[in-house]
This record gives sequence, structure tokens and C-alpha cells, in this order.
Amino acid sequence: MEDRLITELCLPSPLVEIDDERSAAAGVQVLLKRDDLIHPEIPGNKWRKLKYNIATAREQGSETLLTFGGAYSNHIRATAAVGSYFGFSTIGVIRGEEHLPLNASLQYAVSRGMQLTYLDRATYRAKMSDAVMEAAQPSGQERRETVRNR
Repeated sequence: MEDRLITELCLPSPLVEIDDERSAAAGVQVLLKRDDLIHPEIPGNKWRKLKYNIATAREQGSETLLTFGGAYSNHIRATAAVGSYFGFSTIGVIRGEEHLPLNASLQYAVSRGMQLTYLDRATYRAKMSDAVMEAAQPSGQERRETVRNR
């Protein structure tokens, strides 16, 4: 599956000229870099950030990616997709309380195998504390194999 992802990536992302009479009149050419077209499930800066986490996780022999985000986070979605493509388990630590049914972003993450856990907003603000990280991660051997994605 990983090979399919790599072949599906649109890199470098395309440049699209913006046709605007005001900039043309001023003799200015405007180009828009369309990072949103890199991949439909892992667009833009999400791929640019996650590729380093994937490399680090592989080097360390990790099996799980853990990340934090809001209930509508594109980063949560992208991490779930990357985990699915690259064979990592994924944990999404979501700011706020669980609401059912899940919204489209969280439903997508779950459909890609992500385990969701929720933190109230006060606890979420302290998310990098040892106590919160300990509670958010899997137990035992899996804990040592988790790469934190900030």
C-alpha cells in the first residue's frame, strides 16, 4: 500500500497561474503553489510534516504514531491516512469531549484505523506533561514504540 501512496503523490506540487486583470495590468504574474493537490488524503503541509515523522518512526522501529488535534483537524485525518498507508497504528488525542455520531473528520480517521481518545480542554492545554502523555499512550511495550507527532 505504501508504494501506491508514493506513486500517487503529486510532487512537486503544481503551480497554477492566477489570471487577474489587476495584476496583469501591473505587469505582475501571480503563481499559486497548489499543495492541496499533493494527495487527496494527505494534502499540502500535512505530507511535508508527516514524511519526517514516518522516517523517524521507521528508524526507531516504532509501530504507532500518536498525534493531537481538534475534532475537525485535517492533521488527524492525514495522520490516520499515513498510518494506514505505511502500516502504523495511530492514536488521535482529540481536544474536547466525544460527541456521537462522529463528525466526518473523525469518522474518516476511525475508518483508517485510528484509535481516538479525548481530553477536556484544561487537560489538553497540558498535553505535553508526562502525566498526560502517559495516560494518552498505549501501555507496556507499545508505549516505547510510539512516536509523538507535535
